[in-house]
Amino acid sequence: MPVQVSYPGVYIQEVPSGSRAIAGVPTSVAAFVGYTSRGPTNDPIQIFSFADFERNFGGLHLDSQLSYLVSHFFLNGGAIAWIVRVAENAQPANVLVQDPDGNATLLVEASADGAWGNHLVLGADYATSNPGSTFNLSVTEFEERNGRLVAARSEVHRNLSMNTNSANYAVTAVNADSDLVTLADQGVAGADATSTSGLITDAIVAALDDSTRRLAVSVDAAPPIEFDLFDPGQGGGAVVATLGDVADVINDNTLAPGLTIAVVPGPNAGEGRLEATTTSSGRTSSVSFRQAGANSATAVLRWNIVSGAREAEGSAGTRPAQTGTAGARHVDFDPTAVSDGDEIEVQLNDAAGVQIDNATVVTFSPPPASLAEARGVIEAALRTSTIPAISQGTVDVIDNALVIAPGGDNRSRNFTFAAGGGGDAAGPLNLTAAAGAFVNVSMYELGVGPVSNAQAAAQMGDDGTPPGPALIAGSRAAKTGIYALEDVDLFNILVPGVSDVAVLTEAIAYAEERRSMVLIDLDPSINSLDEARDWINDPANSGLKHRNAVAYFPQVRLADRLQNGRLRSFPNSGLMAGLWARTDAQRGVWKAPAGIEARLRGVQALDYVLSDPENGVLNPLGLNCLRTFPVFGTVSWGSRTLVGADAFASEWKYVPVRRIALFIEESLYRGTQFVVFEPNDEPLWAQIRLSVGSFMNNLFRQGAFQGATPEEAFFVRCDSTTTIQADIDLGIVNIHVGFAPLKPAEFVVIHIQQIAGQSQA
Repeated sequence: MPVQVSYPGVYIQEVPSGSRAIAGVPTSVAAFVGYTSRGPTNDPIQIFSFADFERNFGGLHLDSQLSYLVSHFFLNGGAIAWIVRVAENAQPANVLVQDPDGNATLLVEASADGAWGNHLVLGADYATSNPGSTFNLSVTEFEERNGRLVAARSEVHRNLSMNTNSANYAVTAVNADSDLVTLADQGVAGADATSTSGLITDAIVAALDDSTRRLAVSVDAAPPIEFDLFDPGQGGGAVVATLGDVADVINDNTLAPGLTIAVVPGPNAGEGRLEATTTSSGRTSSVSFRQAGANSATAVLRWNIVSGAREAEGSAGTRPAQTGTAGARHVDFDPTAVSDGDEIEVQLNDAAGVQIDNATVVTFSPPPASLAEARGVIEAALRTSTIPAISQGTVDVIDNALVIAPGGDNRSRNFTFAAGGGGDAAGPLNLTAAAGAFVNVSMYELGVGPVSNAQAAAQMGDDGTPPGPALIAGSRAAKTGIYALEDVDLFNILVPGVSDVAVLTEAIAYAEERRSMVLIDLDPSINSLDEARDWINDPANSGLKHRNAVAYFPQVRLADRLQNGRLRSFPNSGLMAGLWARTDAQRGVWKAPAGIEARLRGVQALDYVLSDPENGVLNPLGLNCLRTFPVFGTVSWGSRTLVGADAFASEWKYVPVRRIALFIEESLYRGTQFVVFEPNDEPLWAQIRLSVGSFMNNLFRQGAFQGATPEEAFFVRCDSTTTIQADIDLGIVNIHVGFAPLKPAEFVVIHIQQIAGQSQA
C-alpha cells in the first residue's frame, strides 16, 4: 500500500522484490505397499529408519516380503519411506471393561490390527488428584524374549474423566495421546454429583464469624456462585450453630441453586460431614466448592478437595473398575476394630475364582493405627511367599481404601481375603465382599482375557494373511491398497511388491498421476536369460512398458536373519529404491543409478549370472541388468525405463532423464502456486521468468544439464508470445520451460590405431 503522507518528514516504505525462490522437492521418497506382521491397515505411516519400521510394523517377518524390501531400502541408502500395510482378515484385539456396577463402560481396542494386541494389558486405579471422580489408565505391551514375556512399551494416562465435557475426557485424551490403544465410550448413564466435606464438628460450625461466613460453589461446571451463611455482624453461633443449621440455611434460602445439602453423621455425637448433591443427574453433572473471594468458610468447613472433601462427578460411577482387589472406603478408619493378633488369609485365585495355592497369613500385632500401617504389614507378609504372583503383589492406599493386586505375569488372577485362625481383621479393613470389597482381575487383558469380574468379552487380535492382488490394488474411493497413498503429500518411487500384471498396470497409471516412478519386480520364477527375454517381449506385459516404470533382472540373494543367515532370493526393488536414494544424495537425480559406484549393499549372490553377450540381449529391450564383477562386487549395470528398448526410440529412454523431468515438473508445480489469481500481464510474467529461471540456473550450476552456458542448457519463456490475448481472456498464463538433459554414457567406444612407421625423405 502506498504511504499516506500528511506531515513533512521522511517516510519508509518496503517494496517487494518480486522474486520468489522455488525449492526443489525431495527426489527419493519411497512408498511400499504390502503385508506386514502388525500395524494399521491402509493407513500410510512415514518412517525414517528400519528401527521406525520395527516399532510400527513389527520388523522382519517370513510372511512379509515387504519387510525385507524395506530393510534392503534402508541398507542401500534410503532415508524416507511411506508404508501402507495391507492384510486380509486382520483385526485388532480388544476388551470390554465394566464399571464397579457391572455395566460395560469402555471398549478398549489395540491401535492397530494384529496378534501383537493380545499382549496388551491395562491397569486402572483411582490414585488421582481427585480420586472421587477420575482414574489413571496404564497400558503395557508385553513381548516374548528368550521364552519370557517382558514389558516392551508402556504408557500411563493420568487423571482421566468419564465426564464428556471434561478437558481430560478419557476417550478424547487417550485416543489423542496413545500409541497402543483407542477407547470407545459405551454410553453408561451417569448419576447425581456429590461433594462431601471432611469430618467436622458442631463446635467448628459455631465458631464461624464475619471472617469465615462465605461459600463459593460451582454446579455443573458453571461459574462459581458465592453466598453468605449469615449476615455480617450476626456471628456464626447465633444462626448456624450445628451442621444441620448449615444445611437448613442453604436449603431453605436456596442459596446454592441446583444443590441439596444433607448431613452425614460421623462416628461420634456432634460430628459429621456436609454433603451437597446436585438436582441434575448425568455424566456432565458436577459440584465443586471453592475458596470464596473474601471471608471464605470453605477451608474451615473442609469442603474442598485440598481440605479433605471428596468430590464425585455424575460420571464417577461409570469409571472402569479398579484392577486388583479394592476394599471399601474407610471414611473414618477405626484402629480399635482390629485386635492384637488378628489374622487374615490372602488367597490367590484364578479367573474362575478357584484358589490356586495355600493362603498367605497376615498377622497384625500390634493393631495398625492407620491404613498406611496396615498396608505395610500386608506387603511385608506377601514378600515372604515363594509364589511370584504373591511375593510381587502390590499394596496401595487409594481414596481411603486398600487396593491389593497380584504381581508378575498373573494378569487374570486376583486376591480374596478370609478370616485367619487368630481372629479376622479382613472385615474391619473392609477387604471382604461383605464389607464392600470389589474383587477384580490383576490387569485387564486385550484379546485373550477371560470373562471375569469387571473384564467382559474380549476379541483376539489377528495378523491376517498376506493379501491377494485385488487388495494390493485397492480402491480409490475407499483409499485402500495403493490408493491409501492419496493421503500422502509426496512420494517419488512406488514399490508395489507384487508381480501381478493387472496390479502393476494400475500402479503405473497411479504413479503417472503422482509424478512418480514404479519399480517392478519380475515373477520369482523368472531366473534365466530366456525367461527374462520372454517376459520383456510377452504381449501380455505390454501395459507395463511405460516411461515411469523400471525393471531389473535377476533377483538377488541376501542373508536372511530369520533363517540363521542362510542365503535367500529376494526381489530387487527394495535395494534398487535405496540405491536410487543414495545416488540422488551423493550425485543428484540426474546421475544414472548404475555403474561401478552403484554397488548393491548386502547382496552376496545373484539368481542368475549374466555374461556380457547376455547383458547385450536384455539391455536393448529395456530390461536393466544386475551384474557381479571382480573387485567391484554386485552392481546395477543398466539405467533404462521400460520404454528404453531401442525400437521405441523414446525420448524417455533413460531413468535419470525421466526422473529429472518429474523432479522439475513437481518442483515447478508447487513453486508456482503464487501465480494463481495474480494480474496476468508483463509484471507477473517477469516474476515468473525470474523465479523459474533462478531455479533452472541453480540446477545448471550443479551440473544437471548439458551445455557450457545457461543459454545452451535451458530456457524459460513467459511473455506475450506464449500467452496471447485469447489466453489472457480465458485466464490462462503459459510458461514454457525447456532443458537439455544429461544422458548416461551407456556405450564407451575406445578407438585404437597402430601407428605405422613413416619414411622420411
